[in-house]
Amino acid sequence: MPPSDPIEFRIVKNLQAALLAISLTAGYHHDVGALAVKLDPDQDVEALIAPDGKRPFLVLEVKPEAWDYSEMPNQVQLAFPLTVHWISVAVPDDDDARLETFFKACADVEQAVTQDITRGDLAVDTRVVKREVDLRVEGTQVWAMVDLVVNVRRTFGQPNG
Repeated sequence: MPPSDPIEFRIVKNLQAALLAISLTAGYHHDVGALAVKLDPDQDVEALIAPDGKRPFLVLEVKPEAWDYSEMPNQVQLAFPLTVHWISVAVPDDDDARLETFFKACADVEQAVTQDITRGDLAVDTRVVKREVDLRVEGTQVWAMVDLVVNVRRTFGQPNG
């Protein structure tokens, strides 16, 4: 029997599903469309990046994790950081619009990732650790970056759980 997917990959897929569940009808500020949460920014994003592409769209960026073996023998604690890049457009184009869009994007990400902080019992918790807006992008575009840390405890040598 083939092994299950690695725990960290299942965590990323869980986060992707949580972000895809963002919708106005579920009590969020935005609707995130199907296929609008990408794991690979080089895979089929051209249609999303285009000026008339779907907004918002999100990209999950995996960052280098920290490994800690100090708690118990043969156990590892992983601090598994990710950044959610939220690309949207501010409407209307007024003095408040870009910051309002940024904070609503951050609120939607926080609400979505805290629906299950254990990522389906794969992690100890999920935390937002930083939010940043890039206002250098032109026009009405809003680029929000929400940094997360997913804390994982598992047996060293058993990456598939």
